[in-house]
Amino acid sequence: TYEAPHLCADSDSFISATVYCPSTGGSLPSIVIVGGWLCEEHVLAAWGPFLASHGIVAMTIGNSSPNCDLGPERCKALLDASKALQSENVREGSKIFGRLDTSRRAVMGYSLGGGGAQLAALDDPSLKCAIALAPDSYGHASFSQKLTDSVPMLFLVGNADSEAPHMKQALPHYNMTTAPKLYFEIKNGDHFVVTGPSGGNRNDFESDRGFEICCNCLCTYSCADCVGPRKLGTLRLSAPCPRGYGTGPSGLASDNAPRGAIGGVALAWLQLFLQGDESARSRLLQRPGIASRFES
Repeated sequence: TYEAPHLCADSDSFISATVYCPSTGGSLPSIVIVGGWLCEEHVLAAWGPFLASHGIVAMTIGNSSPNCDLGPERCKALLDASKALQSENVREGSKIFGRLDTSRRAVMGYSLGGGGAQLAALDDPSLKCAIALAPDSYGHASFSQKLTDSVPMLFLVGNADSEAPHMKQALPHYNMTTAPKLYFEIKNGDHFVVTGPSGGNRNDFESDRGFEICCNCLCTYSCADCVGPRKLGTLRLSAPCPRGYGTGPSGLASDNAPRGAIGGVALAWLQLFLQGDESARSRLLQRPGIASRFES
C-alpha cells in the first residue's frame, strides 16, 4: 500500500490517491474507487486491502470538491484516476512497474460516487465492469434516458437506506441498465452498509465527528455557489472541515462476518468480469442469506 500524490499532480478532478496492490504477481487488473457527498478518500479504504488480497490493484481517490461534485464530476475523477493509475505500469520505481494489465480496468463508487461509476460505464465502454454502492443520481439527466448497455454492472444496496432510497435510486438504475447486471439488496441495510466488504456502519463512517459534520452541512447549504477545486492543504470555503464527514474506514474484511456476503458477491463479480475467472459465475447464482432481493 502506498500513497500516490504524484498521480494527482496533473488532474483537477481528484486530489488524493492511495494504491493497494498485491505483493506478488503480474498482469494484474485494477479498480478505482470513489466516495460520495462530503466523503474524504478513506471512507472506502476497507475495500482496498480486501481486493488487493485477491489479486486486484485497487486505488481509492479523494474528490477535488467532495461537497459539490455530483455524478459527472465523480465520473470524470474515476476515469482520470484510472488512466493515471495505468501510468504506474511504466514508471521506474513504482511498486507495480510492469505488473499491470492495462486492458483490464474497473470502477466502483459509493452514493454520488455510485452514480459516477454508472456514468463512467456509459462514457467508457472499454471498462470490464463497474460496481455501484448505494448509488445516488441526484437527478442527473442520464439517469432518465440511458445507462450502460455493455459494461457489466453490480448494484449493492441496503433496503433500509433513507439517504438514497433503493426504490427511487438503485432499482430504477438497475432496470434501465441493459448490460449484464446483478442487484443485491441487503436486508435491514442502511446507506452505510456497503462501505466495506464485511458491511459498514454509520458510527465508523462518521467517526464521532458530530460538530464537524454539522459545520460542513451548514456551510455547504449556505454557500451561494460551490467554490472550484483547490489543491491539498487548502480548505474549501463551503466545507471548512475537510475530514469532518465520511472518514472511515468501515466494514474491514473479517472471517465469518455476518454481512461478509457483501464482499463475497463483489469479489465474485470482479473475478468473473475483471479477472476472467468463469468459475466465479456459479457463486453469483447463489442468493445470500442476508439478501432481501437478489436478481440478475
